[in-house]
Amino acid sequence: MKCPSCGAEIGTNNICEYCGSHITAEMQKEIEQLNKVGCPKCGSTNIQIKRENQGEIRGKNSKTVLHQTVAFCKDCGNTWYPNGKEKPRKTWLWVLGWIFLFPLPLTLILLKKKDMKPILKYGIIAAAWILFLVIGIAGNASDKTKSDIETQPAAAEEYILVGEELGEYGRKIILNQNTDLPVEKYLYKLPAGTYDVTTTNEKMSCFFIVKDEVGIDESNTDYPEILQYVGDGYELTAGENDFNGHAQKIVTIVLKDDESIQTVDNDTFVFDRVE
Repeated sequence: MKCPSCGAEIGTNNICEYCGSHITAEMQKEIEQLNKVGCPKCGSTNIQIKRENQGEIRGKNSKTVLHQTVAFCKDCGNTWYPNGKEKPRKTWLWVLGWIFLFPLPLTLILLKKKDMKPILKYGIIAAAWILFLVIGIAGNASDKTKSDIETQPAAAEEYILVGEELGEYGRKIILNQNTDLPVEKYLYKLPAGTYDVTTTNEKMSCFFIVKDEVGIDESNTDYPEILQYVGDGYELTAGENDFNGHAQKIVTIVLKDDESIQTVDNDTFVFDRVE
């Protein structure tokens, strides 16, 4: 006879010398009945049982120990209570496994299947893990691409200004309009920032940075309105002649919120915003 707890051969002994379990006639009858019925999951008759103590009932002169039989299938690993009380299952672990690591529960289920051909079983397991790794690698690549796109600097904003044409950013002001010497000026309002400025003019072109607000020269009562210049003017050329070092191919300027560009004549300037 085999021990219903550990499966060891114990002959006709009532106590298993390997695990120490006490084998009663009731247990022998129960294991025989379970082997006839088979595992409810896979049908195997390779079953072991154990008794779990549920408590004691004490009388005046006696004590009765309550037991609960737990059956275990050695082929598929299924555990159940033959008397109808199901062993609590950690369903939430299986749910998390299927959601976040689906090859793991699939592997556990397939490994317990004894009636499936090994080549098919291990082929499905390998395919599941390969698919899981491919999904993970693809996800990381997508995140990296997204991160690279987010960290790339924004394309430079380009503004083209043509002197004495209003365009999108220009405005015309007239200084000392109510005098005998009114002066017409073209100012261009660009967003504040740092710009690299070039011109398309092969000769010399010039522009200035001025304050948006017209200034008042109190010492000149005849023509008091003036432009408030910020620093010196900038001289540029697209040609090879630098006009004795005065003209440059490109200049970098910083334009503030309260400042505008004033151009001279009708030359064309390209403002590339770099910050």
